[in-house]
Amino acid sequence: MTSSSPSPAHAQPSITTVTRNDIFNYLREIPGPWWGKLNEVAFLEGLYDLDRCHTSESGQLPTVRASIQQHRIRNRDLPDDWIFEDARLELSDGPDEVLLAFLARTVHPEVAADVEEAAKQVEALNRLLAPDGWGLRALSFLSGRPIYTPVPVPPRGPLVPLPLNDDDTGKLDLVLGQTYSLLDCAGEESARDLLRTAVLTLRRDGGSFNPVPGDDWTADTYEAVLTVERDLHPTCTPAMKAVLWRTLEPLLGHLGRTDVQDLVVVGDPRPLPNISPDWRTQAAAPATPIVRGSRLAFSATEFDVTRRDFADLEIRESQDNHGFHYLYDTFTGRMVTDFVLDDRPLVATLCSVTIIRKGDTFTPRIKLWKKDKKKAGAVLAAQTLPDNGATRAVKALVDTGDVHENFWKVINFLQESAGLSTPGGTRQHLATDEAQLAQLLTGQDRTMVLGAVRTAIGGGLTEQDIRLISNRREQLQRFKRLLDDADYFQQEESRATTRGPEAVWQAFFEANQWIFGYGLNLIACESIDDGKLERMTTGADIFGGSGKRIDAIMRSKGLISSMLFCEIKTHDTELLARTPYRAGVYQASKELGGGVAQVQKTASKAQQHISREFLTRIYEDDGTPTGVELSTTRPRQVVVIGSLREFTHDGHVNPEKISSFELYRTSIQDVEIITFDELYQRAYFIVEDR
Repeated sequence: MTSSSPSPAHAQPSITTVTRNDIFNYLREIPGPWWGKLNEVAFLEGLYDLDRCHTSESGQLPTVRASIQQHRIRNRDLPDDWIFEDARLELSDGPDEVLLAFLARTVHPEVAADVEEAAKQVEALNRLLAPDGWGLRALSFLSGRPIYTPVPVPPRGPLVPLPLNDDDTGKLDLVLGQTYSLLDCAGEESARDLLRTAVLTLRRDGGSFNPVPGDDWTADTYEAVLTVERDLHPTCTPAMKAVLWRTLEPLLGHLGRTDVQDLVVVGDPRPLPNISPDWRTQAAAPATPIVRGSRLAFSATEFDVTRRDFADLEIRESQDNHGFHYLYDTFTGRMVTDFVLDDRPLVATLCSVTIIRKGDTFTPRIKLWKKDKKKAGAVLAAQTLPDNGATRAVKALVDTGDVHENFWKVINFLQESAGLSTPGGTRQHLATDEAQLAQLLTGQDRTMVLGAVRTAIGGGLTEQDIRLISNRREQLQRFKRLLDDADYFQQEESRATTRGPEAVWQAFFEANQWIFGYGLNLIACESIDDGKLERMTTGADIFGGSGKRIDAIMRSKGLISSMLFCEIKTHDTELLARTPYRAGVYQASKELGGGVAQVQKTASKAQQHISREFLTRIYEDDGTPTGVELSTTRPRQVVVIGSLREFTHDGHVNPEKISSFELYRTSIQDVEIITFDELYQRAYFIVEDR
């Protein structure tokens, strides 16, 4: 390192400014000075030519030795950490070799005051250097004491700064990520996949660890708590838990948490509903009154307008010869005589409807009345007046001001009912455009609206058809927002019961299997047995009743079904590496290559596991047969990943990137690679037919 000539050109430093600042802050906080048992001049003479002349834009600079003499010995006007900012020493922005040689000298036996302190300092420095691919190793010895040498090491991933406290959720998540990576490298796929959406916390053991004598357990012992998805919790066998703890325990020990003695795996709780502080005043009145701790049921002939749908009502004719007509509730299978317009704790407002015959027609008669809910049965609400001999006028009034909307629901239903004649006849509305038609239909009974639409377009249009079309349009809009609106996607991710962007898409496709249902290459597909897309495929699984999960397993629709395995990533997942492999040549990203390999391995394992025959039966996770038989010959495989917008810039397509991607995906045998925007366009075609 000692040199009297200008420094040669070095490669771009791999030790970042962030790491350098962390190292300098650490050296400022250690008990002893950075020069150890030596003085500053003696320490630096082993690294630099202190008499070398330096120049700057303002002219000649004094030598380092002269600066030390002037500012550190005579005037003492420089702090102890002056070397970290002095450009002549190149510690803050110079080559990696300069900084590494400096750090190795601070722990040299001639400098370090104590072997144990030097070892602790090396451990701390290695923790800071590891993310940038460097470390200090004892490759030789002096009088039995280690001499540390800088060596390149594989980057160790995210740095977890110390201390690691009980409530450091961000740090614990990094520890969980390191555990995931180690399990992945070890080929422990089942244990690894359990961590994908898990949460790691630390808590005091509280005595439940049941220590044995001599295990160094104290009242301050902690346990690591791994919270996994409720559906995955049963798959965590004792053997899998042992693998998790065998990997996690050294990581926690490396971070100083040797007090964590055990691992507990629990299922996540069900999400609880959001309740506003004023829920008592906002809650709807009970459907039936409460009297002395018990609930009195409504009369069997009452229809609650506030909660029920008029589509459940019919006008029926009696079976006798009198031609009597009455209202009938098809949902509960009973006759209706009264409509509940308002339901209060003590009094309910009702509208009594009786259908009478008038010549050759039938017409309704209406009576409004108040019901006393403190008493069982149809008891009129009444108030007793004192008998004091004075004459007074008493007016009976049933005020419908607060229930006028519900009252007119009843009136509209009666007016639109076929076979009933209401005073004033039937009004006819003419609409000259779509806006007027929509306004006329707003608020109308849905049975009447559906009948009008069915009459207009013909055929057997049902309410289910309308709901299906409306829901798919809404979900198509949501699909678009998830693709294009980053804030909306983040909001959905925060609401999800499981964590991570992949969980958002998994939940969306579970709720909208019709997007996959038309086939990822235009062959109609559906879930295996009308259940979830995500299923177990190895271990205890759908082929024999727990094991490895695939994001989606489907079957084609036809006389004989065949299997289709699907791996779902995210729309932001990169398709190609950011830098070209060669000029104009881009290789597949790690996530894309990994997704292809994962779905191939899953399909291969499942195929080997289930059967050697042409057809195999499908079972529920608990072993119940579903009655579904599948062809197990060469299952189809799909990876849904990324977006083609990755290949555009300012509205223009990068031809080298798109060609590299297309050449890659068309060369992969048996695996269909489809991007999220392509999947959206297929869903758009399904809904809009264009």
